[in-house]
Amino acid sequence: MPQKLWARLIKGPEVRFISHLDLLGTVEKALRRAQVPIAFSQGYNPQPKIAFAAALPVGMTSSGEYAEFILGEPWPLEYFREQVNRQLLPGLELEAVREVPGGYPALMAIVDLARYQMGLKLPAGIKKEHFSLAWEGFLSREEVKITRQTRKGVRNFNLIPYVYGYQIHCDSTDLITVTIDLKLGPRGSVRPGEVVETFWTVSGWEGRVVFLHREGLYIVRDDGIYSPLTIEFQHPG
Repeated sequence: MPQKLWARLIKGPEVRFISHLDLLGTVEKALRRAQVPIAFSQGYNPQPKIAFAAALPVGMTSSGEYAEFILGEPWPLEYFREQVNRQLLPGLELEAVREVPGGYPALMAIVDLARYQMGLKLPAGIKKEHFSLAWEGFLSREEVKITRQTRKGVRNFNLIPYVYGYQIHCDSTDLITVTIDLKLGPRGSVRPGEVVETFWTVSGWEGRVVFLHREGLYIVRDDGIYSPLTIEFQHPG
């Protein structure tokens, strides 16, 4: 009987420049070396049933990537985690795994929020209070246009509807950490780097991004925000 698993994966600084496709290939090789009975799709070109909830931009670390695995036969969860971790590259780790009802929607179909941490170096003379006022004013606008180059050409869109919430933390005199929640959906999302670079442009400040880190991916429901590994399953219908 097939077994559906959801797993949380840590992507450390050692592997932050691995692309999404390379990450997928790396995990696939680890599963093969661990002799995991991964299921395959049907058709002329069968593919292993592995899917990440949302691609992580190159150069970014993460403490909460999520992947879905369909196994051809059941494996004990802790045994699965241990065997795969032995085959992963340094900097990659399956931190936790849970089993999911077979008829439940795919992980990428229900994850709809990404939480990021952005370390920002403020320009000389700009204090936290100045930054907070400017940031709040920036995100309280009805529209802030950003431009993105895509395969189909240049795309212009409003970033404001994608921002779910944020918090500002003061690390030192000129270093600010912003935690920002960005919505995910069928039409994509906005990247945290795009948000902060647009902010620098609008504010006229020449700040600098020190680090970008994805804290996790979440599922938003009426009663709160949940991790895929802790959410209570509802009937698929």
